[in-house]
Amino acid sequence: MATKRTLALTGKPVKLRRSMKRLWPWSLLFFLLTGAAWAAPVKSVLSTNRFSFRLPHHANYRIEAAEEKRLLGAAREEWLTAWPDDFSTNSVQFGSRVVVQLKSPADLDRLLTGRALAKSEKVTATTFILQAPNALTAAREAHRLAALPEVDACYPVVRQNATLFRAYAPMPTDGAYFLQWPLENRNSDGSSAGADLNLRAAWPYTLGAGVTVAMADVGVELTHPELTNAVAGMSHFNFASQTTNGTPINRSSTGAHGTEAAGLIVAAMNNYRMTGVAPSAKLASWVIFNSNTSLTSDDRLMAMYQYQSNSISVQNHSWGVISYQQSGLTTLENIGISNAITFGRFGRGVVMVRAGGNNRTDGLNTDDDFHAGDPCVIAVGAVHNEGRVSSYSTPGACLLVGAPSGEVNADGLFSTDLLGTDGANQINFLPPNQDLNGYVFSSLGFNGTSASAPHICGIAALMLSVNTNLTYRDVQQILILSARHFDLADPDLVKNGAGLLVSHNLGFGVPDAGVAVRMAQTWPGRPAATRITLTATNLAAIPDDGLRVLVSGAGVPTNLYSIHCLPSVGPHADDPTALLPLVYIGYGTNVTGINLTNKGALIQRGTQSFATVINNAAQAGAAFAIVYNFPANTNTAAAPGGDFLTPMGVTDFVPIPAVFIGNTDGEGLRNLFATNGAALAQIHLDNTNYVFNVTNTLLCEHVGVRVLTDHPVRGDVRITLVSPAGTRSVLQRYNADLNPGPVDWTYYTTHDFFEASAGNWTVYISDEGAGDTGTVHQVSLIVEGVPIVDTDNDGLDDNWELAHFGSLAQGPKDDPDKDGYSNMREQLMGTDPNVDNGREHADFSRWTPSLGRLSWSGSTNYSYQIWGGTN
Repeated sequence: MATKRTLALTGKPVKLRRSMKRLWPWSLLFFLLTGAAWAAPVKSVLSTNRFSFRLPHHANYRIEAAEEKRLLGAAREEWLTAWPDDFSTNSVQFGSRVVVQLKSPADLDRLLTGRALAKSEKVTATTFILQAPNALTAAREAHRLAALPEVDACYPVVRQNATLFRAYAPMPTDGAYFLQWPLENRNSDGSSAGADLNLRAAWPYTLGAGVTVAMADVGVELTHPELTNAVAGMSHFNFASQTTNGTPINRSSTGAHGTEAAGLIVAAMNNYRMTGVAPSAKLASWVIFNSNTSLTSDDRLMAMYQYQSNSISVQNHSWGVISYQQSGLTTLENIGISNAITFGRFGRGVVMVRAGGNNRTDGLNTDDDFHAGDPCVIAVGAVHNEGRVSSYSTPGACLLVGAPSGEVNADGLFSTDLLGTDGANQINFLPPNQDLNGYVFSSLGFNGTSASAPHICGIAALMLSVNTNLTYRDVQQILILSARHFDLADPDLVKNGAGLLVSHNLGFGVPDAGVAVRMAQTWPGRPAATRITLTATNLAAIPDDGLRVLVSGAGVPTNLYSIHCLPSVGPHADDPTALLPLVYIGYGTNVTGINLTNKGALIQRGTQSFATVINNAAQAGAAFAIVYNFPANTNTAAAPGGDFLTPMGVTDFVPIPAVFIGNTDGEGLRNLFATNGAALAQIHLDNTNYVFNVTNTLLCEHVGVRVLTDHPVRGDVRITLVSPAGTRSVLQRYNADLNPGPVDWTYYTTHDFFEASAGNWTVYISDEGAGDTGTVHQVSLIVEGVPIVDTDNDGLDDNWELAHFGSLAQGPKDDPDKDGYSNMREQLMGTDPNVDNGREHADFSRWTPSLGRLSWSGSTNYSYQIWGGTN
């Protein structure tokens, strides 16, 4: 029986697969709840030409018959459309120029002899761009060169499909004039109302003067009164058209995207309707999308990344490649980013900020797009005004921080728009509010991680304004140390070995701009980092269908010993749960009077959401939950009942591990535990693992894992990394990608920042789907960090400890002076851990016309009283 896989929410074509495993894609989650679904027709494949390129990863593409016929009739055609030769439905465009990277540049002339390629541009000592007479010839020649052993990479310049990470635009709702809560989110009495950036604590020190931010986007409304001062005389450039025109590519809501992002960074203060995070910073508009909203080619992206890199300090990238497949950087993109980081800002590195993506509900992961996974960039998630990660914000171990944005079915952020009735806000406001035509707000407000990234760009500009010597690594680390989490109930939130709270949802949290700026002023600068790489090449089979419900005890039927299941997207049983009795609680809708302490909950699927019934079980004390399917579903448009399995979506914040099993197994467990008091159950994940013993003593920064497998279905594979301190980074989750893999992919995690490197690092690889098996061929561990003397492996440099304490007895989380700064923070900031750094005199300032604001540096180690008098 074939199982239909549809990507209905994204409007992508149906995929057909021969087995009945795996069963329901993430993108159908909305339709599972509403009982509606649709699918687009399958695109016919009429390919007569297939090409293999190296970008530098191996990639196979096909040109369909109609496209080939068109190209043969247009001898000078500069672009051709090709399709990945796999399950993907996303086309790309290849140009008439060929990128080639050689092991030795001396081979170039020989390789070009007798070929229709001419040298056009030398990019590096080993990388060249060649010109072909047309796109079809370029594809054929690149295919030939890519197969040669002298060639490390070869492909025609490529224009990939990309999307702007803008709002998940909600339906119009009633809403008041939107205040800029991301800057300061307080109630009318001054009490905190949720997440914010605390900008008013930073602005007394700087407004961002002297720093230029580049907006790499669809263009900016350069005549907008909020932006004219910021954009005047800047290095605007359209990399798609190769002109100095930085204006929007069109006048639609899509063309407003760059203007909306720009306003959040540099909108003028005390001038018009709003203020940006860094209102005195400058802004350059870089257009990287063509007029048809397609992304420009990678040779031009390479030029963009390194453009004016000694005068432009910060780049905002509120766009990315969206796909169920893993999407890597091309050779040219890698070169451009490397040059910007290595040589930009006179060797200190350009600060690159990247939106993390808006595809949580589709089951995507930020780690699968290396535009955001690259450790050189700052990947940003979105948080709504109450402090929880926004429901669309894509998770990932590579996320560094989060920043404010809107939420689905709620108001978006107030920001600049195209002027008049163009752009996202096409309402024609009459006097005296006609200037509102140039802004977005309320239901039309700016949204998505596209709005989060500009906030971090603004804070980076403030930091560089007070300390131009900061490197891009310094900026990353100050953001980490200034960040805080507002949603302490997030079950994904853990404290790493350095004592810092971190999650896959928002990294280290939302930065406090005031703390970041003050820290930047006195930051001592981090020493140069080094990298160590350990590689294992022993083959290891990945146990198929490794996530199981295991049942033990006398009298257990053999068919219930080990039960196939699918996971929730919340807490996962990477370590087996305890062996416990199961208690059947019906549909899980009413647990009043039920005590499930030291027990597991068995729940039959009903009409309530998965999250509701799992939360109910957890509130009754359950250690884990097993949900089983209803007997049948009469709604043929929704997920079937019986033994059909579906991932349990929208369970990100349930507090306990939970899995989904079929109806037959569920009824079997119900009957067994009703009569057998000796039976016990647990959720167990079988895996293969690679252990790397690191002897180098580094203070960790980014940590990477490179994985090569031959697994035929990447979506089945789960990969996690556990550090010597016990911090687990989830690098890949169960997902809807039907392509093989990971064929060769490097994941990076931020979760081990400032942990000690020495000790055993373990990579766990498991398979959570049934029917397809694969083998691990190679795993590499990559640890980046600063070398220290650390004989006790605690992350504190022994010389620093001895100088301040006279012994190695202190730990990184200790705070001997009780000033709220741990020893690890004091070591990084270059301050004395025995002297209270928080004792500053109180500051009193006017907050509103009728309220004052009294502030001081506080610590959770103390309680405070405020005394007042008539004088």
